[in-house]
Amino acid sequence: MGYTLEQNTFIVMSYYRNGTLNADGEWVYSVQACKDEYLAKFPELNIEEQSLMTHIKRIVDRFNSTGNVSKGKSPGRPPVSEEVVEDLRERMEQSPKKSLSKLSLQSGVPYTTCQKVLKRTLHMHPYKVSSIHELKPADYPRRVAYCEWFQNNMNNNRILDLSFFSDEAWFHLNGYVNSQNYRVWSAENPFVFEERPLHSVKVGVWLAVSRRRVIGPIFFHNTINSARYREQILEVFLNHLDDEELEFGYFQQDGAPAHKTMENLRYLQEFYGDRIISQNLNPEWPARSPDLTPLDYSIFGWMKDNIYKHRLHTLEELMDAIIHCCQNIDVVMLENIFGNKKRRVALCLQQNGEHFQHLL
Repeated sequence: MGYTLEQNTFIVMSYYRNGTLNADGEWVYSVQACKDEYLAKFPELNIEEQSLMTHIKRIVDRFNSTGNVSKGKSPGRPPVSEEVVEDLRERMEQSPKKSLSKLSLQSGVPYTTCQKVLKRTLHMHPYKVSSIHELKPADYPRRVAYCEWFQNNMNNNRILDLSFFSDEAWFHLNGYVNSQNYRVWSAENPFVFEERPLHSVKVGVWLAVSRRRVIGPIFFHNTINSARYREQILEVFLNHLDDEELEFGYFQQDGAPAHKTMENLRYLQEFYGDRIISQNLNPEWPARSPDLTPLDYSIFGWMKDNIYKHRLHTLEELMDAIIHCCQNIDVVMLENIFGNKKRRVALCLQQNGEHFQHLL
């Protein structure tokens, strides 16, 4: 049971009040006498006598040590020395991916102390490592050249209203489940499984976007080769362009093999002349640059986030959801996306063609 402050105070007073002076002139105190007086004072309490006697000894010892019958505030762990803080700082600066468990093991400092020092004293925090596309040294000057050309020729809302940036992506019927982040909380392991077909049902989607409108989606079900790209995608796309877009706008495509064949480049030149942004042409689209493509850095991710909010059961439902999603891309969204495009180009130049996502 818990003892009140009144009861603990009575115990100390009773213990010393019942003391007697022996023949040697020393005071002798009786736990038994204190116990009897306590039970007489608080008869309504149902207390086991041996437990009470143990408590009396504990309270008297506390009073003799601290002068108080109440528990004092625990002093806790002693403060961490500057030497320990500096040691932890050096270890983390040398190996910033080190776990707290390993840091504690190597330094001999308790895990919770390591955590407090890093967060409260050194103001370090754990940040998630993001996975981004790989860039090779040869890519940097190509990215710089493209961004310089863009700023000189396309950094104009009127041109961006008439120009189209294109790309394709696969959409799977079952979406995507990340087993590293997908959890089911339960007192016992429910052994939940996510069934996946051996060959995922999917559809390919090609889109082209300008600052004012979207053309597509154009669906495909097989790997795109040169002929399919020209006949099933480019011909459909070009039929949707108005005269002003064909006369003044640019067309961008990435470096997929089917895109940059001589047949398809010559076919596009019949309509766009030298206003094609592609590999094997000038201006050249830089390889491994999804961070500069509006569809990659914005629209496709936004579409998948919205489409997979609800479970889809058939390929037709998936295609309907894609069409509906594309119809919801309005002018305000496109203006923001291309404003982001301008900012990305400027940051890419600032970083000399290297990664710039940390500056966004």
